[in-house]
Amino acid sequence: MKSLQDKLKKEIAALLQDSHDLSGVDISFSLPAERKFGDLSTTLAFTLAKKTGSKPFVLAGDIAARLQGKLAAVAEVRVAGGGFLNFFLHRDDFFLAQRRSLAEAWTAPARREKVIVEHTSINPNKSAHIGHLRNSCLGDTLARCCRFLGYEVEVQNYIDDTGIQVADVVWGLLHYRRMDLEAIRRIPDLAAYLWELYAEVNRLFADDEALAAQRREVHKKIEEKTEPEYGTCRHVAEQVLLDHVRTMERLGIHYDLLARESDVIALDFFKAAAAELAGRGVMVPSSDPEKQGCLVIHYDREKIEKIIVRSNGTITYVGKDIAYNLWKFDLLGRDFHYRPFHIYPDGRPIVMTSSAPFGAPPARSFGKGQRIYNVIDVRQSYLQNLIAQVLVQLGHPEAGANFVHFSYEMVALTPACVREMGLTLEPGEESKPYIEVSGRKGRAVKADDLIAMLEKKSLREVGARNPELPEADARKLSRVIAVAALRYFMVKFNLNTVIAFDFKEALNFEGDSGPYLQYAVVRLNSILKKAAAADMDAAAGAAGLAPLPEGERELYWELVLHLSLLEVQVEFALQNHELSSLATYAYGLCQKFNHYYHLFPVLAEPDPILRSLRLGLVLLFKHKIEAILSLLGIEVPERM
Repeated sequence: MKSLQDKLKKEIAALLQDSHDLSGVDISFSLPAERKFGDLSTTLAFTLAKKTGSKPFVLAGDIAARLQGKLAAVAEVRVAGGGFLNFFLHRDDFFLAQRRSLAEAWTAPARREKVIVEHTSINPNKSAHIGHLRNSCLGDTLARCCRFLGYEVEVQNYIDDTGIQVADVVWGLLHYRRMDLEAIRRIPDLAAYLWELYAEVNRLFADDEALAAQRREVHKKIEEKTEPEYGTCRHVAEQVLLDHVRTMERLGIHYDLLARESDVIALDFFKAAAAELAGRGVMVPSSDPEKQGCLVIHYDREKIEKIIVRSNGTITYVGKDIAYNLWKFDLLGRDFHYRPFHIYPDGRPIVMTSSAPFGAPPARSFGKGQRIYNVIDVRQSYLQNLIAQVLVQLGHPEAGANFVHFSYEMVALTPACVREMGLTLEPGEESKPYIEVSGRKGRAVKADDLIAMLEKKSLREVGARNPELPEADARKLSRVIAVAALRYFMVKFNLNTVIAFDFKEALNFEGDSGPYLQYAVVRLNSILKKAAAADMDAAAGAAGLAPLPEGERELYWELVLHLSLLEVQVEFALQNHELSSLATYAYGLCQKFNHYYHLFPVLAEPDPILRSLRLGLVLLFKHKIEAILSLLGIEVPERM
């Protein structure tokens, strides 16, 4: 459908170039809600009417007359609703083209624009929790969509390995638990150990300012590379980061580059950025007596000063983030060194930044993006807006326009989920729609624990449905279903919605869930296997849709039309920063197909021509829905 729309745009522009001024006009299409209004519709006449002062209905009539019979893919053009132009396609030609595409290994044309997607970016001070999973699932789906559309994609994970949150646990290990680095190295599951320690020390800091002052001193020693604080910090950060990488690997989420804040500092990225910021008058001394000696940037949107360099000369995380994002756009004039960090099972490496040369340089270059997506929750909007502002102030308006904050709301838990994960509900919380989580307060669920619970519940369902399945196979299947349940749940909600995770909803085999989509494809594969075993022909033939009875033909065409929208839907999701539309699209397709299949069985159909056409639709549906599931990071199992 995307290629057809692009072709129609060119044909319409050529046919109207002598009669209508289309300069600056974007010809866009939508799918009418009902087929009686056509297969495609455009508001072109309304757009031209605003430009010329003419009446939309009159313009639409003139345009329709000029296009009638001259668009190869269109059987008829009609005017409706005061100026809508509705196009009725040559259905047989379109359907047969869709069927022929199954034999081709389709890939989107390569786009010159390189896209960098930064996501996850968890403080490396304890295990990942449920809230981090929405970020990672959204970021990975976003990266998959960009690749699907032909972009070169680089996935980065920014590691704040020198921040105050790491200092919390370094203080806890060295000064509270009184361990040395050798003892710390012997902790078997450091990330999980720090989960409890982090919450415990933060309770201490809240009640004792003297201890909080010690924590700040530890943070200062880390920044000054004083031992044993600095060495402990490096060990903690790398071991916890490896734990995070392995957690996300369980969900099929991968990274290309781990960019460390410590390397941003060590390689003087901010020094280079500061020279440019000060030289252009973007960063200036504060005029606020309470910020005397600080260097600030005026945040235009909220009319406030944001401290970039403190009065003691230390750099805030905002300053480091500005420097890092300038590097992403290749606007800093310097680069990191690099070293290997981890190898995925398929042989792909994760590379980590380094402050010093480390062996042979990597096989690929990093950074130098033309579009940047930062997947960060909505609470960081002001910082992301500030970075976009700074890019423009430094004379890079194109970079500012291509700097995208992909924001989202937080993840909470339903009261039922809180109970199932072994956490305590406080008085009055049972009736709340959701319960907020906080790692700092010790009221959260480890990502690994959540995944394990999903696998346990999936295994129970698999056992009930397949009692004869060997245990090893059942466990493998339960993992695939658990990942689908989690990933779909994290993506299916509007980004502006606080989501409350619930096991029952996520694992619902009959509703709007990942397992439901998996089940739909498993059923399709079963139909196709039985058809192949019975030597049934799945070719649609050259007759098009004509052999289908009229009632079936309309439902059949509706499915074919909606299946063709995959690339259009992916572009819509990116342009509108709303990946939930992909989940809605996938769920809607499965519902439409199940309705069709309920009315018109495939294998039991005695007429070979009708059976062949229905098998052709099954093939087309399988092809498209598997592509969507791949974008969502959902694997299709052999059975359910």
